[in-house]
Amino acid sequence: MMIPRALPTFALFTLSVSLLSGQFRTFTNDWGDSVEAELLEFKEASCIVTLRLKNGRKIDSRVTAFSQTDQEYIHQWWADFIASKHVLRADARILISAKMNRKSRSNNYDNWYGIDDETKSFFPEIVIENKELQKYTGNTIRVVVFADDRHNRGQKLVVSASTLKSDLIDRGKTILEGEPFRLRLYEHDSTFTNYEYEFGYEYESFAVVIKNSDGQITHKRASKSKYLENLDIIFSCEAGEMYDESIKRKLSARPSSYFVR
Repeated sequence: MMIPRALPTFALFTLSVSLLSGQFRTFTNDWGDSVEAELLEFKEASCIVTLRLKNGRKIDSRVTAFSQTDQEYIHQWWADFIASKHVLRADARILISAKMNRKSRSNNYDNWYGIDDETKSFFPEIVIENKELQKYTGNTIRVVVFADDRHNRGQKLVVSASTLKSDLIDRGKTILEGEPFRLRLYEHDSTFTNYEYEFGYEYESFAVVIKNSDGQITHKRASKSKYLENLDIIFSCEAGEMYDESIKRKLSARPSSYFVR
């Protein structure tokens, strides 16, 4: 029984990776000979495939010696393996940071009366630094930003909720932009009376969660740990929604005009 002519095994200083577990299948050559074997290795630069027979013997052969169907199978097997090498792992050294890049504008009230009225525009910027010598592809990055409701204490407003797709380059930084938003804070703090109040919203914190191409959560970071206690909410919430202090319960309240997307 013959399967592609065996070639001497030799060292190649090219891309060459072995799979630790294979699957036995029937391989056929152009002469109609067939054998059951599993794929062990593919030296892509030289197009040499290593097979292991059921008796444990290993043979090397060029890809072109296989039938067209087997060649397609081998190339797909290799593509799947390469793709798996680019799946982000939970133990990968990934650093996450966020900047809000805010711009402030005073609404020109006379502060003699204790009135402070200010509008701030925010442009969320997420920096993901990959310290591994490995590129990770097909990741989903969820970015959520919360603000305090200054009039209704204990309520949190989702002011930005973005779902981004990105590869993470090896030994480099990936910079992503979340949905911008604008907040206004109107505060009266009189030195002549005890009549004090606040309206509007003030930026409080962010949460960033990364899923790899297999849909697994691998990395997360938030300016407050409570925002990572319920990841279902982090992935499902939308800008303009209100939540309780613990970010566990969605409220029926709607934001006022002091928040603008």
